[in-house]
Order: sequence, then C-alpha cells, then structure tokens
Amino acid sequence: MQQRSVTSRVLQHIDRATVILIALALGAYATGPAPQTLPPGPLSDCQYLFLASDKAIVRAEMRDQGPRPVLGFPYLRVDRFLSSFRHEPLNTSQLADWVGRMAALDASARRLELKNLGKPEILATQLDQCRSTLVTNLLQQPPQIELLRQRAVVNDDYVTALRIAGLYPLSSKLVAIGINRWHRDTEQLFSLPLAELPVKGELIRWGNPATNLTNTTETVPDALGIPQLDEAQRQQLFRRHAPIWEIDVVDRNDLIGSARWHSGPVIDTTMASQYQLLSYSRFEDQVLIQLNYVIWFRSRPDGDIYAGQVDGLTWRVTLGPDGEPWLYDSMHNCGCYHQFFPTAKLQRRDGHGGAEPPLVPQPAPEPPLVVRLESRRHFIQRVYQNSDARPTRPLVIADYDLLRALPTANGHHSLFGPHGLVHGSQRPERLLLWPMGIRSAGAMRQWGRHAVAFVGRRHFDDPHLIESLFKQVPQP
Repeated sequence: MQQRSVTSRVLQHIDRATVILIALALGAYATGPAPQTLPPGPLSDCQYLFLASDKAIVRAEMRDQGPRPVLGFPYLRVDRFLSSFRHEPLNTSQLADWVGRMAALDASARRLELKNLGKPEILATQLDQCRSTLVTNLLQQPPQIELLRQRAVVNDDYVTALRIAGLYPLSSKLVAIGINRWHRDTEQLFSLPLAELPVKGELIRWGNPATNLTNTTETVPDALGIPQLDEAQRQQLFRRHAPIWEIDVVDRNDLIGSARWHSGPVIDTTMASQYQLLSYSRFEDQVLIQLNYVIWFRSRPDGDIYAGQVDGLTWRVTLGPDGEPWLYDSMHNCGCYHQFFPTAKLQRRDGHGGAEPPLVPQPAPEPPLVVRLESRRHFIQRVYQNSDARPTRPLVIADYDLLRALPTANGHHSLFGPHGLVHGSQRPERLLLWPMGIRSAGAMRQWGRHAVAFVGRRHFDDPHLIESLFKQVPQP
C-alpha cells in the first residue's frame, strides 16, 4: 500500500502494474537493468515503459525519421535547431525550455508512431505522464544534463563511407561542373522577360489569397529567445505569406495533389493540398520564424535520369524580427535545386565555406508573390509580385505532420521510410551521384533529412544556414 502511494504521487497516478500492462500491450517489456541514474522504482518503471515502446516501434519498422532520439534519454528527441543550443551556457529557465522542447518533439513523434502501430491513444497519454516525471527528475540531475549536452546531436545526412569509396575529392570536381552548368542555365532563364517564358500547356494557379491580413502578429519569446505562437497566430502568418503557385500544366503530373497511402505512397491529383510546417533559424543573436509550404506532384515524367515517381517542392519564408520577410528559398523535396531569393534586408556573404555556391537567380519582389513552375520538371522559372486578380484553384491546407501518419484502409502509415526516404521515389541519378555521399540522390524525403549540396555539406534545416551565406544590410 505504501509502494502504491509513492508510485501514485511520483508517477501522477501511474502505478507499477499499469506500467507492466502497458509494456505487455506493446509486446516488448524491457527486462534489462535500469540506467544507473534511475534506481529501481517508479522512475525506472517509466524508463522501461519508453524502452518497451521503442522496441515495439523499431520492430514494426514504424520509427519516425524526423527529430532524432537522444541516446540514453528515450523520452527526448532533438533536431538541428535545438541541438545548436547544447554548447551554450543556459540558466535554469533556458535549460527547462530546452529540455521541454526536446520532450515535446518526442511526444509528437511518439504519438504518430503509436498511431501507425495501431496502439490505443491511452498509451500515448500514459507515456506523456511518464515523460513529464522523467523530465522533472532530469532537471534536478546536473551530471545527466551534461551527458544530455554531449548526446543531443543530429548526425548529418551525408554518408562519409560513400564519399571515401567514391573518391570524393576527384568525383566532386566532375559534379561541380554539372552544378555550375545548371546555375548558368537557371540564371539565363531568369534573365528572360516574364512574358517570354516558355509555356507548353496551360498556366493554372493554385492558392488561397489572403485579404486584409496585416502584420499584427506580436510574439513573446521564451527564455531561449524562441518566438512563441499560439495556433491562431501560426495560421495568420501562414495565410499572410503563402505564395500563389502558377504552374504550366501539360498533364496530370503537373497538378498539385494530396499524399495518400495505398500499399505505398500515392499522390492523388483529384484534390490539391498544401502542407505547412513551422521551423526556426538562428541569425546572429536572434531566432527567426520560418514558414514552410510543401506541395506534391504525381511524378516527374521526363524520362531522363532525374525522372521518377512522386515529385514535390518546398517554399520557405524566413521572417525577420520585424515580422516581415527577410529571405525566401526553395528546394525540391529531394533536397535538390536549392535556390535563394533574398529581400533588400540581406546580401550575400563572400565565399561559401568550401561547398557549392548558393544559387541566387533573382532578388525577391514585394509580396504577395507568385511562384511560377515549369511543366514536368517543376523547376521554378520566376518569382514575381501578384498584381492581378486572375482566378486560382483552392488548396486544402494541411499540417505537415499528416504526412507522418497517413490514413490507410487498416490504420495509418507514414509517407516516409528508413532515412526519411519516400519509397518508390528513387531516381536513376543515384547510380551516378552516390560518391557525393547522399543516400538515394533524387529521392523524395522527410523534412529534416535534406542534404542540399552535392559538393560540401549543407542541410536545409541547419539553423545557421542563412547567417553562413547572408548578412544583414545596414538600414538607415
């Protein structure tokens, strides 16, 4: 009775019997020794529950490939943005916010994993309660915090062994020739007047034009300086800065679609969806909000080594401290074809850290923006200000997390597989570009797994990416 009372108090009404039953429901109750920092008892029971959950998820190949689990801290996950704080001196409030955000990453990812695993919602709820208890205990253990700092690391998405085997110092020089050629072709295309851009089919627009939305979103930063947004503020920002997609449509492969899972990834072109994701960048001593807009196509059908099933594009808006856009950039959802469109607030730095030079085909015009895509290859041809009232087809707005747990006939399944790759989207180009160290170059992949440079190392979600390539223009 005394043990039950202690357990109830410490574990917020989760007793040992409940923990065991949940672990058995997962089919993977861990029986190994508890970590040295957690003596036998309620805390170690919670730790075991997470280990059991992990074992069941991994065994079923349902591990989410976004934020990475932290070794030794199964109730936490980390992304590149949060990892960037690990070497900084953090006061008590900052430390609590840092750990709390890693706990939130695990909570959201694990809930999706359990949904894909077909487990009842109560398991996620019980794990949430255990996570809260374990976080409270962790914050009282300075040695464990130091260990966490060491382990809150996100390895990059380049495979060094492939670069060694592919004689990267030599092969990268050949690849750089092709990259430079693409840069020149792109810059030449962007030099054409808008009216002279080639049109092979019909120009069709998609978007939900925002009207009467002014910059009234005021944010209060947390202890780490991260702007805090409620759901209404998030949606207002996404509506205000959303692009209008203008696409040269030749056939159904040029129609914006919706991701589905029917024995594998499928893009349904009967409904157009725009998937949205909030991220952050660090610029000098500030944290900037980033708005990611993601669309998908059924395929890229050109028939060359870059063609294949499933295609897509991400358009990102980085907002300055004043809430106005500082930078736009884009990539295909393989991490390929990364381009930047800076506003007058930023200018390029000299040099590019030994990686391939960033492609800046034009400065950003004043919003609202139209993003023009060519047919079939879906390359951006131009970004220009929307100054007319031409009709647009509506877009269904969806949270990006929906892609991590798509409804199926029998439950749910993530669009993304091992290493975040979309199964079936592999391209023949991978057989040519593997010496660059990128897994399945050209294949579509999950946000947070995008290597965006073949020469050098660069990631789309690197929190220091922008400040490494651009500097702020002094304002009068």
